[in-house]
Amino acid sequence: MLALTGCGGKTGGNTETPQEEILSNVKAPVWEKFIVVTQEEVAIYKEADENSPKRMVCYEDAESDMIDIVRNWSDEECPAGYLQEQLYVYSEEVYPCLGVEGDFYKVALCGLYDRDDEVGYIAKSEATEIKPEPIADVASFNTNCTWANMRYFADGKYKNMVMRTNYDELEGSRINIGKLIDGAVAFPVNYNIWCYDNTEIDSLRFNEVEYEEGMVIDNIEYPSSMQYESEDGYSIMLDLSKLTDEQVDQLYDAIVKDEPDYVEYLYYFPTIEGEFNRFQSFYTK
Repeated sequence: MLALTGCGGKTGGNTETPQEEILSNVKAPVWEKFIVVTQEEVAIYKEADENSPKRMVCYEDAESDMIDIVRNWSDEECPAGYLQEQLYVYSEEVYPCLGVEGDFYKVALCGLYDRDDEVGYIAKSEATEIKPEPIADVASFNTNCTWANMRYFADGKYKNMVMRTNYDELEGSRINIGKLIDGAVAFPVNYNIWCYDNTEIDSLRFNEVEYEEGMVIDNIEYPSSMQYESEDGYSIMLDLSKLTDEQVDQLYDAIVKDEPDYVEYLYYFPTIEGEFNRFQSFYTK
């Protein structure tokens, strides 16, 4: 399981071009074609054959909102202490397409709970090809959605970098930093920090916690005056557009910038109905 866990951040100075310092090892995405599911409750097969094993989801048999999840195939045993169900995918879900075999699309399974090299097959009758719109400028990032608020730096010290406040109903919200590459945004999943709203403070507050290596910034808090609320009222996040240049520097310094691990590649599909699904993410090393 790949968990999006919160990271602390060591304080320190910036370089003239920090995006080159921390994101130079992040590669451009490798996918060229995509398909979108057009039906409901669609199966993923292990081979280009409806009689082959199906994709399954195994989840920890525990009474908790934070259970472990793994995925395997119906011809594989579920881990001890886990329950197993068939995995279905639904209309408007997008997958990188690796080719066509007979009546099936061969797709990369690039979710958080799949192995990096995992592939599967979706029937052509239940999906169609789709093209993303390159994310190219500031206007693209004004298309914020229910679960995220993004800020793109078109020039200056942080040129082509992207900051995102990402909201999760169970986990809360965190801030990621990434880079615009070939029309997609690459977010190393370990470049993030937790953030919380606090109605009792007047300005951004960076909270330090002592670990074995010393004091690090573990999370940040923001006041009501810096809130971004989605139009449907689903989520409240830090409005990144309200950060001053000094606060951007502080936030950049607060996030741990170790060697990138898994990378989330964020694409924009404007033809998908419903703004919640127009931004789709795929994960790989």
